[in-house]
Amino acid sequence: MTSLLSLPCVTIITVSYNAKDGIEKTILSVVKQSYKNIEYIIVDGGSSDGTIDIIKKYDKQLTCWISEPDKGIYDAMNKGIKKATGEWLIMMNAGDCFANESVLEEVFSRKIPNNISFLYSDVYSKKKDGGLILRPSDFASGNLIHQAIIYKRDLHKEHGYYIVTKKIIISDALFFARIPIDQTMKIDTVLSIYEGGGVSQQGNWAEQQFYCMEVVFRKKSFWGMVFSYSWKRIKSILPVSVKDKIKSVLGINYKG
Repeated sequence: MTSLLSLPCVTIITVSYNAKDGIEKTILSVVKQSYKNIEYIIVDGGSSDGTIDIIKKYDKQLTCWISEPDKGIYDAMNKGIKKATGEWLIMMNAGDCFANESVLEEVFSRKIPNNISFLYSDVYSKKKDGGLILRPSDFASGNLIHQAIIYKRDLHKEHGYYIVTKKIIISDALFFARIPIDQTMKIDTVLSIYEGGGVSQQGNWAEQQFYCMEVVFRKKSFWGMVFSYSWKRIKSILPVSVKDKIKSVLGINYKG
C-alpha cells in the first residue's frame, strides 16, 4: 500500500468572485478526490453574493482560504501560488470540477519521468444543454487551459509569476510559452470539466488576445496576426452581396 509520505503533495487552487452558483460543485469535486496528499487553497476576491457562506461550510476541509479584493484573476492565482507548499499545482476555478473522483490518483499512480514538470490533458467542455464535449489540448500549439494542467510549483521560481494587468487575459499562455517542450507530457487521464464563461471567453478583447496567443506560440508572424485580425473586422461589415461575390470568386475555401 502506498504511504502518504511517498505521494507528492498536490496543491489545488480555486479562485472565486461572486460565484455562489458554482463554488460548491468545485469544492466537492476537490474534497471528494481519492488522492490523499492534497493541499486545498481558495482565493476569493471579496464576494458579496453568498459565496463566502458556502466556503465557510467546508472550512475544516480546506488548507486555507482568504477573501479580499484583488487586481484580477491572475493576481488571485498568484496569491494562491505564494501560499502553496505542494510540489505540484493545479488551478480549478469556481464552476469547474475534476472529471471524476479518482483523477489525481490515476495521474500519480504512474511513474512521472524526472525531467517532466508540466502535465496536461484533453478537457471536457460543458455545452449549453448540459452535455459534454471532449476538446483536445496541445502544448506545441498553445491549445491549453489551466484547468487541464498540473505543473510543478518550482516553475514559478524559474519563470516568475503570472503577469497582472487589467488588459492581459492570457498570462497563463505567456507563462506556459517559457517552459521547454521537453519538460512537458500529455497524459491520457482527462483531468477536468470546464464550465467556461470566464473573462477569457468574453468580448472582443478575448478575440484580440487569441490572435496575440498565436504569435506567442509562433503559429503566426506578427504581420500575419495583424492581417488576420484586420481582415476579420473588414468581413464583419461587408454587405452580404459583397460576401457572396467574394465567395463566387474564391470558391468554397472562403468562409465569410
